[in-house]
Amino acid sequence: MSSNLGLATGELQQMDVQSAAVGGESLWKEALKRLLRDKVAIFGGVVILILVIVAMLAPIISPHDPNKQYAGGTSSYGLPLPVGAHGKKLVVDLASVPDRAYSLPSTLIFTSADGATRYSVRDNISFEAGQKQATIAANPLVPDMAMAPDQLEVKATGEDLATLSIPVASAKLMDEFSYPLGTDASGRDVLSRLIFGAQVSLQVGILAIGISVLIGAILGLISGYFGGWIDAVIMRLTDIMMAFPDLLLVMAIVAIINPAEIGFFQLTAKIGLTPEVIFICIAIAVVSWTQYARLVRSQVLTVREMEFVEASRSLGAKDTFVMFRHILPNVSAPVIVVATMGIASAIMTEASLSFLGFGVKAPTASWGSMINESLGYFRDAPWIPLIPGLAIAITVFAFNLFGDGVRDALDPRLK
Repeated sequence: MSSNLGLATGELQQMDVQSAAVGGESLWKEALKRLLRDKVAIFGGVVILILVIVAMLAPIISPHDPNKQYAGGTSSYGLPLPVGAHGKKLVVDLASVPDRAYSLPSTLIFTSADGATRYSVRDNISFEAGQKQATIAANPLVPDMAMAPDQLEVKATGEDLATLSIPVASAKLMDEFSYPLGTDASGRDVLSRLIFGAQVSLQVGILAIGISVLIGAILGLISGYFGGWIDAVIMRLTDIMMAFPDLLLVMAIVAIINPAEIGFFQLTAKIGLTPEVIFICIAIAVVSWTQYARLVRSQVLTVREMEFVEASRSLGAKDTFVMFRHILPNVSAPVIVVATMGIASAIMTEASLSFLGFGVKAPTASWGSMINESLGYFRDAPWIPLIPGLAIAITVFAFNLFGDGVRDALDPRLK
């Protein structure tokens, strides 16, 4: 892929000049037109745009607090609630007004008339003196019972019922919360955590690759332009970094360094950024810049010998001006392509780190950590690991589709 992209960048300056001479369009405008004609790439771009909008509007569109453990968010035995479940509140009315503080034992079971729905409460149902009605969060005995209809009349049953000094006149189950994608084993809303998990994934993908491109492009530009011992030193450093497995090196960096002890990361927390996310971005960038350095260097070795670069030098332009004004723009096309696909790789790396326990820490929502936390409940609640896993797959697939389209659009030979 890099050789084809090298040809594209090598022809870029000449194509711009020729287009301008005949009143035509630049390579970038032509590439944009080709990209807009690629329906598959546009589909990937639309999916990415939707994910970005969802991540940006997460606090607004999220139905619940992603970190809150709801009292009615699990079954009586701590199992997650299914997709489309409702957190229930139990409204209990006594037959008469108590003249003292009074409580119903938590051992009571509240059952529907047909016996198909059974709920319990975790704590005693307390009444103050003169209080006839009380409301408390209730949990279904079986997770599927969380699908019971709203305003369902139930009847108290249990061994302690006969010993109550004041009988229960009526009890009703009412919807308190809706869980469109169910809950996890801690009673947290899966949909809310999925939405906030998109923030982490996209932040890591974009920031990590942005830092990688910045480091790699500068080092590759310096290496390819000056050559000699500078080139040798930078390329040997690149070779050393590429000798380590990327994921293992990122895991080692994250495991050894504690961002909470570094002032820079404490500063990021004060401006609303998650220190762990920024640290993971930097850790991924440390091991990812090498491919961009080698790619830019290979293109610079070709572009620096072209006539427009020699003309700029002959007019007395400084090296920095030639590098950043003439050479860098003409080697940017392959970098854009690789960076677009690199975002997908960074998202996968973050998900892997969180799955292995090296990523963002609880209770921060992350797709990888959501899968890790739900593995023990795969038989009882398979939707919990499958939903974030599907989100990762769709995101990576969308970036790959868009990256393929960008690559094809920037190749002049496909014109």
